[in-house]
Amino acid sequence: MAPPRGWASCARRRPTARVRLYCFPYAGGGLAAYQPWAARLPDPVEVWTVCLPGREHRLDEAARTDLTGLVDELRAALAPQLAGPPAPVAFFGHSLGALLAYELARALRAHGEREPAALVLSGRAAAHHPPRRRMHTLDDDAFVAAVRSLGGAPSAALEHPELRELCLPTLRADITAAETYRHRPGPPLDCAITSWAGDADEGVPPDAVAEWARHTRGPTRHRLFPGGHFFPWSAPGVLAALAEDIGLQGRAPC
Repeated sequence: MAPPRGWASCARRRPTARVRLYCFPYAGGGLAAYQPWAARLPDPVEVWTVCLPGREHRLDEAARTDLTGLVDELRAALAPQLAGPPAPVAFFGHSLGALLAYELARALRAHGEREPAALVLSGRAAAHHPPRRRMHTLDDDAFVAAVRSLGGAPSAALEHPELRELCLPTLRADITAAETYRHRPGPPLDCAITSWAGDADEGVPPDAVAEWARHTRGPTRHRLFPGGHFFPWSAPGVLAALAEDIGLQGRAPC
């Protein structure tokens, strides 16, 4: 099979799905982080994974350092498929991906397009909080040390000299986009928002993550999981919680 092209791909199509879930990557992440979820989430979920420039099948493209411009590109590329078929759309984003998911929802609404039915925003303080870390200005050795302190897949890639050389420019570009982002005030969304935090994520206080609730008029929920920054790939019960939070089992305001 030819490698996927473009901004989003679906490894397992489910024509009768009740929800289309779009997953947005953390800094340095890509399709590989979410592909296992497509097999493990229940059949009513069709998982689409967003791949940004500068990685995997888009390695020949320059990674973006401006989050606002990146969201504009995402909206232009994804709006036609997000508009139909009629199954509701949900977004999941972790860290950088949380900002992308949130800002894409805002951009869709601003252009008169359908916003997602639910956002699950993980591992990032609410948008109005400035970043606590300033990693993107560090020299390479200090930057690599800071990434390693977070653990997870990006840290593992940097342990191998060949992968480090390949991944470092994209990882630095992604973190630049995340750390130079500034929230622009506007009316809250109408969709459901669930915020996820790790109880041992030293750089992302759970109470700051919970403040995503300020950015919607819809129902909200906050979940605290065991683990550090990359808890969605280690904590028990994550996918069951995700299925609930995107509406498969109903939800009530909290």
